[in-house]
Amino acid sequence: MVLKLIQGLIVAMNNYIKSKQYDKVKLMRKFLLLIFAGIIIFLVAGAIRTPEKVLPKALINRVTNSYEKCPDPFTFKTPIDLNKVTSILYPGQIRGGNYKAHGGFRFDGSRPDEITVYAPIDAQVIAGARYPVNGEVQYTFDFEHLCGIRYRLGHLLTLSPKFQAIAEKFPLPTDLNSRTTQVSPPIDVKQGEIIATAVGLTKGGPQTLGGYNTFVDWGVYDYRQQNEASQMPDWPTRHASEDSEWSKYYNSEIYQHAVCWFDWISEADKAKVLSLPSSDTQSGKNSDYCK
Repeated sequence: MVLKLIQGLIVAMNNYIKSKQYDKVKLMRKFLLLIFAGIIIFLVAGAIRTPEKVLPKALINRVTNSYEKCPDPFTFKTPIDLNKVTSILYPGQIRGGNYKAHGGFRFDGSRPDEITVYAPIDAQVIAGARYPVNGEVQYTFDFEHLCGIRYRLGHLLTLSPKFQAIAEKFPLPTDLNSRTTQVSPPIDVKQGEIIATAVGLTKGGPQTLGGYNTFVDWGVYDYRQQNEASQMPDWPTRHASEDSEWSKYYNSEIYQHAVCWFDWISEADKAKVLSLPSSDTQSGKNSDYCK
């Protein structure tokens, strides 16, 4: 309908120009600019009124902030073999002088290539990054379930062929810039699918562990609602004395939607996680999200 209208307007304008002896080129340029502006206004208005008729399906949820109903209960399988985990990185705490909304797992005594990472639930890959650390490339991926739950896996070292192909499209900075790049269109991933066959770093770790630094980050984020911690009155200044960049990031989406993933796994897995020590000697088991 829009195309027919544009064609009709062009014919009418051309006839008008012939009858008036105006500078045809200049008028046509102005006219085409008006048409282009009209199309933009039409698309924006359509996206606001009825996004499902204008936008790709993958973008509808992010524009409307409406999601499918989540499974009840929503339960992740752990993305790794818990029997190999030696300590837990707690989400929502200061580590290494910076606030970490994500948690994770350490595997002291294991080589990086002895750890396999699996998709913990059906989802779509929506973003990712790669960046160098100590001469080795580290990979991060963001996933989203259609009901508004996201998770992030970071410090992946060796990827499965499917994920390596995705990662090859990410820019590779020369510094520790882990800024993510959107994956468009998103790519479906099934629960249990292998994402990586090695994690962490093969060098730079303690000599008592053979120099290996074997760990993986895992964060979970509920984009349906803001978490309780970030709604507290003291949140804007809570970690300002510990993290020099707190004032810059305290109101970020990641910090506001991160959750304690201990509550999103099976009771048996949760019991195993809670029985393990914290990986961080500074913050221990202190967490803004885990109570």
